[in-house]
Amino acid sequence: MARKNPGDILTCDWNPVIGCERHSAGCAGCWYLDGIFPWQQRLGNIPADVRPDEHHVFEKRMGEAALRPKRGIVGIVQHGDLFWDKVPDSTIDRVLSIVDAVASAGRSATSRSVTNRAPARTATKYLLWTKRARRMGDILSRRYPDGLPPYLAAAVSVENQATADERLPHLSRIRGTRVIALEPLLGPVDLSRHLPAEWVIVGSETGAGARPLDLRWAAAIRDQAKALGIPFFIKQLGASHKASVRELDGRTWDEFPAGFDK
Repeated sequence: MARKNPGDILTCDWNPVIGCERHSAGCAGCWYLDGIFPWQQRLGNIPADVRPDEHHVFEKRMGEAALRPKRGIVGIVQHGDLFWDKVPDSTIDRVLSIVDAVASAGRSATSRSVTNRAPARTATKYLLWTKRARRMGDILSRRYPDGLPPYLAAAVSVENQATADERLPHLSRIRGTRVIALEPLLGPVDLSRHLPAEWVIVGSETGAGARPLDLRWAAAIRDQAKALGIPFFIKQLGASHKASVRELDGRTWDEFPAGFDK
């Protein structure tokens, strides 16, 4: 489980929608397309007639009851990309409306706990994650013109300087908790034009044929983040997810933004 994996930033995930296709160099060894999808289909959890390169909505998951029990840091649509161009705007709106409704109910429950002097539970955070940064920027800026609500965070994945320079300006358009996820990191990246952000995450590619991560790339990104006081997290640095390598310069980096409690 993600909660028990120190190299995972998530407590759990919610996948009412699945589906994606390879988008850039970082997708060559996609863990979802090459691993999760065929495994879940073999188990019967994904209908046999659904292809990995088409979006599919699980109506039984698409509701407040399915999301409400999830706590901590919840990844929204980790089995695909919610902002993929094949996912209709109406589906994205349904997903975000459910998140908004569950989060609003959770805030009301927390307020009642404080009033009754009962222990208040930690507020749940919901993390959106995409490589389609332009579309996410357009949709979130339109939906939340005053900025993201405090329970929502927006993450953009990049793997090299070219994808950072292409995608991160769209992340910068969003007001609120913004996350730069350099995963899989395939080359050196200078973030100076794209900071500040609220969280910086680095991770290597894992699995057969994984392309190596040079520790100097990770150290340079860490130094840029720490110079601005930005929380920095390393998911993994080696090629195997079974034998996790997470230390950089003699320590692990497990920093979370304020209010994020796994």
